[in-house]
Amino acid sequence: MTLPDDLNPAEHAFDLFSSPFYLMAHADFKYHEDLDKAVGKFGLDRTVYRILTVLKQGNPINIKELSHYSLIKRSTVSRAVTRMRNEGWVETSVNEGDSRTVDVSLTEKGSDLIDRVTLLASRQLARALDGLRETEIRQFIRVMQTIVSNLSRLPIE
Repeated sequence: MTLPDDLNPAEHAFDLFSSPFYLMAHADFKYHEDLDKAVGKFGLDRTVYRILTVLKQGNPINIKELSHYSLIKRSTVSRAVTRMRNEGWVETSVNEGDSRTVDVSLTEKGSDLIDRVTLLASRQLARALDGLRETEIRQFIRVMQTIVSNLSRLPIE
């Protein structure tokens, strides 16, 4: 694919403020800026919120997978899980199939917490997508999935 000059960082006509990745980063920053304040009222930070949302999708899940799906370094996830266990939001156990692997699962307290917090996330997402039709949102999701897939398989050089 040949990039238009205004979207090509190597071209003089490049417009940073129209760059897809600049706009994605800017949208992500704005989305999480407000959400971070809201989840802070529940005693959560972004790391714990991300981990809880992954666990809500299905648990138990091991630390390695939790790190992968939450987009957080493994060491950071391990420290956060320790804090979360101390709060009573998660339980940890040794994986039955691999004793080197630690599985993490939500407790009832953690499940109740993430259910309350996701109400805020739902409002924030609705605010972010205001004015878009469902077909536009679904197309945007397909575009983002394609970009993620492309970046997952194609090396830069």
